[in-house]
Amino acid sequence: MKLFIISNRLPVKVSKTNDEKLEFSSSEGGLATGLGSLSMSVEMHWIGWPGIYLKDETEKKQVSDHLEKLNYHPVFLSEDQILNFYEGYSNSILWPLCHYFYAFIEYETKYWETYKAVNQTFGQVAESLIAPGDMVWVQDYHLMLLPKIIRDKNLGVSIGYFHHIPFPSYESFRVLPERAEILNGLLGADLIGFHTQEYKQHFISTVESVINIQFKLDHLLTDNRIVHVDAFAMGINYSQYYEAILNPKVQEKAETLKKNFGNHKLMLSVDRLDYSKGILHRLKGFAQFLQHYPAYREMISLVMVVVPSRDKVNRYADLKKKIDETIGSINGTYSTLNWRPVYYFYRSFEFEELAALYYIADIGLVTPLRDGMNLVAKEYVATKRDKPGVLILSEMAGAATELSDTIIINPNNVDKIEFAILDAVEMSLEEQYMNMAKMQKVISRQTVKRWAESFIEELEQIDLKNVAIHKRQIDLPLTETIHKDYELAKKRLIILDYDGTLSPFHDKPEDAFPTFELLRILDELCKDKRNKVLISSGRNCRTMESWLGHLPLDLAAEHGAFYKENGKWHKINCKNIWNDEIIQILQNFVNITPRSEIEIKDTALVWHYRRVNSRFASLREQQLVNELIDPCAQLHLQIMRGNKIVEIKSPKFNKGTEVARILRKGTYDFILAIGDDTTDEETFKALPPTSYTLKIGPASSIAKYYLLSQSETLPFIKSLMK
Repeated sequence: MKLFIISNRLPVKVSKTNDEKLEFSSSEGGLATGLGSLSMSVEMHWIGWPGIYLKDETEKKQVSDHLEKLNYHPVFLSEDQILNFYEGYSNSILWPLCHYFYAFIEYETKYWETYKAVNQTFGQVAESLIAPGDMVWVQDYHLMLLPKIIRDKNLGVSIGYFHHIPFPSYESFRVLPERAEILNGLLGADLIGFHTQEYKQHFISTVESVINIQFKLDHLLTDNRIVHVDAFAMGINYSQYYEAILNPKVQEKAETLKKNFGNHKLMLSVDRLDYSKGILHRLKGFAQFLQHYPAYREMISLVMVVVPSRDKVNRYADLKKKIDETIGSINGTYSTLNWRPVYYFYRSFEFEELAALYYIADIGLVTPLRDGMNLVAKEYVATKRDKPGVLILSEMAGAATELSDTIIINPNNVDKIEFAILDAVEMSLEEQYMNMAKMQKVISRQTVKRWAESFIEELEQIDLKNVAIHKRQIDLPLTETIHKDYELAKKRLIILDYDGTLSPFHDKPEDAFPTFELLRILDELCKDKRNKVLISSGRNCRTMESWLGHLPLDLAAEHGAFYKENGKWHKINCKNIWNDEIIQILQNFVNITPRSEIEIKDTALVWHYRRVNSRFASLREQQLVNELIDPCAQLHLQIMRGNKIVEIKSPKFNKGTEVARILRKGTYDFILAIGDDTTDEETFKALPPTSYTLKIGPASSIAKYYLLSQSETLPFIKSLMK
């Protein structure tokens, strides 16, 4: 088994020297750093773009040959693809959308077309490399269509996806014209991971609202498999940073830097150039601090490291210009002969130099406006080792969910940044030591290695569950086995649910009347004298009689409260014992839940919410059940959750009690039951273990087997009668 990591960029960058020779260097970035430090027992491969446009096929082969030795597999892109896929759809649409910068979205149709094409190209490269039983781990927003692309190729692999940036709320994501295609692309994965529970919940609510698929807690069932969604807080290589100062090179760098900066306090800011990082807000907050607290001038300096990124793009070039101007203004206003307020470095730092900066910095200032995780905060805390220090952290960074022993601020509030700097400067050494120790304990456990291992372990568990589900799926060999037993049997009992089993669900329940094809199949089934056919439904007896009463079969209505046998209807002795309070609760929920409705049966009350938006419906359903618990308990009534319904009825009868009544009156050497929701599980439980029990959809722990969808029911029944 192999693990294939697929990301936009490979963890190496290919470039050309002045004399046009190819050279290879390690890539920068949290993902490359994180997964590069990963050690796993499986053979690991990496698929991605090598960071350069190459037209010459000889050069492409040279790059491929070199990278193959490292188990790296390049995806070569054209200049137009690089522009429209990376700069276009990925970073001019998805990036600002996910970071809540809607005004920065630059939409062009060609961006989307190229995004789809590049995802397909990645899929083709993956298809040529992966084999059945391998694991695929897709990384980040550049490749959100790729999980489904790989899934559709039926390669027999388990697929994971991790989203490294924030996932926005439904109200934000819905502005994306291609929202449904993007979400369906992600649902091709078996496991979808986010940094925080907040991002996870945003994704779930977005899927429920856009695609109208309802999650059960943190998973859903689609096709013949489970899709699980979970939060995995990405960490760092903790020991690398914690032990960095033990390296003589880092020690030397730290001493040199400290000497150059002087004896005053240092506040460190490290960011990639991006509007989401809040760099200008940070500078304004520091400027206000110097203005309002002149006593601290010449006592603290801000060391600002900005790593170049996309500075040829106008928006980023403008941002850099404003940063340069703001720093120039601060230094021009407050500098003295012996002190500079802001030390500004517009370049990337080698690890040893960055670790030295972390170590000597008295304050870490990490205030992004939005950030998926932000590993700088964790790197700063780890590198401090046994030294005091203070971390000022944005509540909008994913790291804030773990690093609670910091000064947490809203980065949009410049005044709060000013006050946080004051609090940090005045914090006692005792409190600094205590907070650092607590945070180091947290991040030493949740390392990048643990992050990756947790994800892979969960992916493996989900794969085992999906394999088990697949074994229970009705396929041709199993159909033939059931057909053989059907043919040999002398006395058969066939129990069929109606809605969601014999008939598809409809927004309007009255539209689910039987088709000519369904009536023909049921009639043919009943003509065989060895068959006793029972249609067991939650519908009322009047509807069942009008639709199916002319057929020579048995009917059970309202979950067994009524049954028709030998052409005559019977009713279980059960009175309507709900009261006005319960009806009023249901009516209140109809009033506040558009498109829901009440059905009053002879023996039950039903709240229907099939036409209600899934995200809204799941909330209302839980609220309704909570409201009903006490009044229903007082009257000894059962609250039953079905497929897009909440039903209130007596616990004295259900579909299982009707089956038990039939079994008391006779024995059968072949029993088949098919149903689609929780009410049918009462039927399954009441049957002997030799019965064939089939669930529509793989959601049942009771049924032995399942059919993928309602559309497979009639073909399956027809196959028995061949």
